[in-house]
Amino acid sequence: MSYKDNYQLLIEKLDQFIRKFYVNQLIRGGLYSLALLLVLFLGLNFLEYHFYFKPGTREALFFSFVGISAVALFTWVALPLLHYFRLGKVISHEKAASIIGDHFADVKDKLLNILQLRTQADSNSTSRELILASINQKSEEVKPVPFQRAIDLTQNRRYLKYTLPPLLLLIVVLFAAPSLITDSTARLIEYNKEFEKPAPFRFLVNEDSLSVVQFGEYPLTVKVEGDALPNEAFIDIDNIQYRLTKESNNTFTYRFSNVAKDTEFRFLSGAVESKGYTLNVLEKPNIIGFEVKLDYPSYTGRTDEELKSTGDLVIPAGTNIDWIFNSAFTDNISIRFANSAETVETKRFSDELFTYKKRALKDEIYRLYVSNNDLPNADSVTYSITVVPDMYPVIKAEKFVDSTNAKVLYFIGEAADDYGLLGLSFNYRIKHDNREGELKTLKLQKSEGKNTAYRHVFDLNQLALKPGDEVT
Repeated sequence: MSYKDNYQLLIEKLDQFIRKFYVNQLIRGGLYSLALLLVLFLGLNFLEYHFYFKPGTREALFFSFVGISAVALFTWVALPLLHYFRLGKVISHEKAASIIGDHFADVKDKLLNILQLRTQADSNSTSRELILASINQKSEEVKPVPFQRAIDLTQNRRYLKYTLPPLLLLIVVLFAAPSLITDSTARLIEYNKEFEKPAPFRFLVNEDSLSVVQFGEYPLTVKVEGDALPNEAFIDIDNIQYRLTKESNNTFTYRFSNVAKDTEFRFLSGAVESKGYTLNVLEKPNIIGFEVKLDYPSYTGRTDEELKSTGDLVIPAGTNIDWIFNSAFTDNISIRFANSAETVETKRFSDELFTYKKRALKDEIYRLYVSNNDLPNADSVTYSITVVPDMYPVIKAEKFVDSTNAKVLYFIGEAADDYGLLGLSFNYRIKHDNREGELKTLKLQKSEGKNTAYRHVFDLNQLALKPGDEVT
């Protein structure tokens, strides 16, 4: 067989040995990893089972277990597996030869010498043929040596002493007391959740109903369930304990008053402590204040006004009203007028501002409703609109005839209007030959204001009347 065949066969046998070397490491690392993970797993479960750690401690234990497991598996399993596939840095042929030489002492020097000669052959061209012949001879001498026997995979059985005891303990516990493993593991996995340690009794609260309207009162009822019921119990709020009122053997009560924010609490009785609860505050929608802009009809002569937080209005008919509501924690404001069965929605134009416009034509009662997602129609308030109608102007007149001259007439009286008179006039018409004449109008003096007194002298002598004429 040629030099090349003998040397190549030697290298192949060394490569086979290297792969077996990493298989051996993989088996041993797997046993080490399994033993470590089992010990950690059992230890953490036993500790959690007896001590019921707080969420922060359980979180630290959980991630410690994950971190140690990851490091162990990477070091003892993943790296040998990568090296088996010749990924990463693997042992050299020289190192493999040295390991084989430790097992087969008579070939150690020969193997190392062959590898050294091969290096010299590549660098020394003058003696190359002589060196290759020497390599071939020495390769032929070590050819019968079974390199792979230098590693005995069965020797890994001695590492079972680390793996079998925790594995057998885990199997025994799973059959004898499975809750020790299952319950503890579940709590460790849900490390950020608080669990209540089993006790002779436990506190029961309806958690779905733990909500109260802001600044309101909340009557809390606590049930106690177990073999031994406590005679007294306490509630811990902000590290201050208050005695619960005992209603029966298994029922206690407590009343929260003027709850302004979310409140955390727990129950205590002797050495028994419940998990933490939270009384959630529902922010109550409310109207902080509002403006009412009044656009009066032109006939009134009144200047438009803005009123602050005035809901009861007395206004002239035809006034345009614009409400602007400033609210807090409010998603909707609606209005219902007494003469309507339907509720109308106001228009939202910013986070906390709503508006609604209406023209007032008659007296009405209206109710405001404020709501949010948690508290629909949480509160309401009622106001009234009183409409003052535009009355017709009134006039009173008395007629007097001059006793010395029947053709001189005196008219005296008063005139009034609720928004003031625009004008006052004396009007007459002459009928001639049964034909109506043109209406004549004489403006009279009036005073400023809603009421005015007047007087007028009507002298028929100045009309140049003819026989048969009539004056109206």
